[in-house]
Amino acid sequence: MVLFSKNLRKNAAIDLRKKGLSYSDIKKEILVPKSTLSRWLRVVKLTEPQTQKLEDRRLKNAKANFQNRILKISRRIEEIKNSSAKDLKEISKRELWLMGIMLYWRERFLHQNESDLKKGVRFTSSDPHIVKFFLRWLKDIGRIEKDEIGFDIFIGQDKKRKDKKIVEQNKNKTTHNVVEANGEVVAEAINYWSQITDLPKDYFAHVYFQKNRRKTSKKKSSKKAHYGLLRIRVKASSMMARQISGWIRAIVEHLDKH
Repeated sequence: MVLFSKNLRKNAAIDLRKKGLSYSDIKKEILVPKSTLSRWLRVVKLTEPQTQKLEDRRLKNAKANFQNRILKISRRIEEIKNSSAKDLKEISKRELWLMGIMLYWRERFLHQNESDLKKGVRFTSSDPHIVKFFLRWLKDIGRIEKDEIGFDIFIGQDKKRKDKKIVEQNKNKTTHNVVEANGEVVAEAINYWSQITDLPKDYFAHVYFQKNRRKTSKKKSSKKAHYGLLRIRVKASSMMARQISGWIRAIVEHLDKH
């Protein structure tokens, strides 16, 4: 009776396999270990369409499983972010002061702005959040008013718009079109930074196209700010620059002692 039952299940498994079902599907119908199915069905040859159908299904399932894992990881990351965000409640004035010093120190180091002591406070970033933070820092810590601040926008040369086909047809017409297109690029950048800083557009009269210092892949360059770098200048601020330099020196000396 047991032998008959076993043969019955084996024959049923073979019939299902010949219909093009996968091992997993057969296992759901016939409760036997996968190793047993492998032994029973190794002699069964699938047609090319059946094999392709199973492969397509396998790839589809693998893609779905991968996307589910990514989704779970993304949810977990978001949960951690939300949880850790609750750790920071209120930022004291002293904390704000130190955060700004460290941020400015890092920016000076990256751009080697040692001439700040003569030219005054200058800070450059493409990150809108960092720009907002530094403007707040200037207002709350430096007591700097809006009319004491100037801006420069630097747009990468790769953002310049050109049309080679029109160049071949009519150089004069192309020049006009290129200027008009680049005017749109400039207008977009000014409008963007005006919204970010909540300042009128006439604050952003100085816009420059700048050569890219480093060659980057298209994938990396696409991640760069589309609206360029914004340099914040505090007018006639050499004294403030020296004050910040003194704060940085005090932090360095404190770290050296400890």
